[in-house]
Amino acid sequence: MREYLSIISGFLLPVLQLLIIQRYITTLFGSGSRKLTGMIGWLLYYAFLVTAGFGILFPPQFLLVGNILMVFMINTVTRKESLKRHCISTLLICTVWMLVEVIVLLALEAVGTDKCVIDVAGSFISKMCMLLFSVLLGRYAKKKQYAEIPLRYFIITLLVPASSSYMMHHIFLMTALYAEYSFFSVVAGILLLLINYVIFTVYDRVGQAAELQSRNRLYEQQLDLCSHQAEEREGYYLELRRMRHDMKNHLSGILGMVNAGQTKEAGDYIQKMLDDGIGTGSDEISHTGNIVVDSLVNHKYALAQKDGIRFEARIFIPSVLPFQSGHLAIIFGNLLENALEACRKLPQEQRYIILEATYIKEMLQICIKNGSPEKLKKDSSGRYLTTKEDNGWHGIGLASVEQALADYNGELFTKYEHGEFRVSAVLYSNSIEKN
Repeated sequence: MREYLSIISGFLLPVLQLLIIQRYITTLFGSGSRKLTGMIGWLLYYAFLVTAGFGILFPPQFLLVGNILMVFMINTVTRKESLKRHCISTLLICTVWMLVEVIVLLALEAVGTDKCVIDVAGSFISKMCMLLFSVLLGRYAKKKQYAEIPLRYFIITLLVPASSSYMMHHIFLMTALYAEYSFFSVVAGILLLLINYVIFTVYDRVGQAAELQSRNRLYEQQLDLCSHQAEEREGYYLELRRMRHDMKNHLSGILGMVNAGQTKEAGDYIQKMLDDGIGTGSDEISHTGNIVVDSLVNHKYALAQKDGIRFEARIFIPSVLPFQSGHLAIIFGNLLENALEACRKLPQEQRYIILEATYIKEMLQICIKNGSPEKLKKDSSGRYLTTKEDNGWHGIGLASVEQALADYNGELFTKYEHGEFRVSAVLYSNSIEKN
């Protein structure tokens, strides 16, 4: 048994330890470079672990110092970060690993494990715990750009390392009593560690795939909004051409009246043109001069009129804003579409939308209030769930708004009270240069 366990601790377990450390570094700093210096660094670390495992290179009291130096070296050659961040991450990894090993050994002693297998079983189980902790750290890391996986699936995933640790403990206990199972314990331990590593890797890939799918849907939505914006601009262009053509005819008629001395008729004609509102549309409620905002608001206003929804708009913004047109389209388009969706489920007398938008001191504030049939449900991350059947497509409205706001350090606030849903968005133009 000791021969097999010596082989594991000397050659195979260091490989798993390097894989786990690689997960931690990736979680903290993201994917690194695969340059030759990085590969040499990992090989040197592996050689250190192998020689340290056989007690050739370092006495046990210097093993911790050697690990700290090696992890710091790996951090430095594979990631371009500040020296301060390298030091903090190195101490974090090594300290947590040492703490986990101490806790595991104390737990094994507490349950009465045979001392001859505590070191080996503790090595396996501590690596399992560190692998699990890397997944937890990756899930709650602030900069992790993975989609949120349902909590029930995450809990099911956590059962894998828990059951594996239980199995490892009893396997090594069995080996302590029956030496003929030594080879089985070696193979079982290695396989369980590899299975857990693969499962957690698949877990990460699922999160990445979900995030990619969400982004693809967001891009499709952006294309739809941009397409609608292009149609609106084309409509404005055609309307401008019609106005120029009609104005030419009007001016020709007025000129004829003036040349004929019919000044009173010419004045009446001009007054009639002013009363009719030349160049204005009856279905327009926004006249800021900002093509993106005006086209979207007026389009949603026309849809509200068809559905019998009272729509009020108080928009006080300049014609030119320091924000990307695509982001404005996403924010106004999604928020107004959500309001229309909620109002369509209400009786006629309860349908209303109130839009307010102001730009003061380099800050754009958007507030929309609308009638809502009921308090909407939220998911585990606090986002409101869509009430449409096709939730795969429609459930990303507020998420896309939050993503657009993030580029300007913006904020999104939602509140439901007494049958009214209120959403407010704030964008800061002075944060654009800092980003």
